[in-house]
Amino acid sequence: MSRQDIVLFGTGDMAQVAAVYIRAHSDLNIVGYTLDGAYRKSDTFDDLPLVPWETLEAVFPPDRVKLLGPLTYQRMNTVRRDRYLEGKARGYSFASFIHPDCNIYSDEIGENCLILERNVIQPFSSIGNNVIIWSSSHVGHHSRVGDHVFISTYVGIGGSAVVGNECHLAGRAGVAHGVTLGPRCAILNGLTVTRSLPEGTVVAAEMPPVKDFDSSRLYRLL
Repeated sequence: MSRQDIVLFGTGDMAQVAAVYIRAHSDLNIVGYTLDGAYRKSDTFDDLPLVPWETLEAVFPPDRVKLLGPLTYQRMNTVRRDRYLEGKARGYSFASFIHPDCNIYSDEIGENCLILERNVIQPFSSIGNNVIIWSSSHVGHHSRVGDHVFISTYVGIGGSAVVGNECHLAGRAGVAHGVTLGPRCAILNGLTVTRSLPEGTVVAAEMPPVKDFDSSRLYRLL
């Protein structure tokens, strides 16, 4: 089986991490990178061509490569959304990477998805296009994850839940069974949503108070 040539969009930490996974666990062949011209500081990255997004066709035309990315959740996933839609309009197809150490029981997973190790996607659930799911999260049965969503590590989504387009679920966030999150909701670290929320809702909590004594006082406890 021939390898699929791809161009990764981005040169940040997430793109660097994704490249390691892709090379270790897939038949995708990274042939170059792309980035908005205003942020491009070099002609190469990772010993491969780094091509301005605005002129990508000149080096990597749509009939030669697929794209993956942008690998970012900046601006509540709208950077990734906009470049994905622009790439589609310019005739590009998009690849996905799903780590082999996942338990996937659904065929409804869109394109341009990055799903890292130890994720569980249960039967009768669906994942939209342009979704990033970092490591060790759970998508429950009969649930729906929309387009352009970012799901961090140790996130739990209950059965029959709905996560709207462009939502951001930070580490250890939870969505209870049957709950619907409207588009563009942000659930921050370690928080669980137990009722449905309208579009654009932010669920956050301040960091617990920092104690004014040294950790040595915990020696008998920890």
